[in-house]
Amino acid sequence: MTERDRQYDLQIDDDEWIEHISIEARYGQAVDIDAHLAGLGPLIDRLESHCVAGCCGFDAFDFTRDAIDAALPGLDRAPLLAACASARNAVAAVASGVVLSNRMNNACDSRVFLRLLEHIASRIAGHASPV
Repeated sequence: MTERDRQYDLQIDDDEWIEHISIEARYGQAVDIDAHLAGLGPLIDRLESHCVAGCCGFDAFDFTRDAIDAALPGLDRAPLLAACASARNAVAAVASGVVLSNRMNNACDSRVFLRLLEHIASRIAGHASPV
C-alpha cells in the first residue's frame, strides 16, 4: 500500500496500522466518549506530539509503540490500565458503532477506537520500567 492509501489509517508501528472504517453515512450517530477517556488524559496529552488535536485530529498523536513507551515513565500504569478497560467497555456499548472525541478532534467507527485502546493497553501492560 502507498502512503496515500493509508492516509486515514492509524499508524501504531513502522509497518503496522489500524485500518480506517468509513463512518460517512453514520457521522450524525456519533456518541461522545470524552468522559470515558478522562483517566487516559495524562497519556493522551503526552502522545499529542505531531501537532495539536484541534488542528489535525488523530494525526496530531503518535500512537506508535515507541511513542507510547516513551510517554509512560512517570505515569502510574495501574490507573491507566483501569481507564483503558473502562473506556473499552464504554466504546463497546455504543449502539451506533460511531464514537466521537472532542478532545482528540475525531469521530470514528467504534471498532477502530477499540483497536486503538487495545493497542494502548497492551503497551501500558507490557511496559517494564518502574513508575
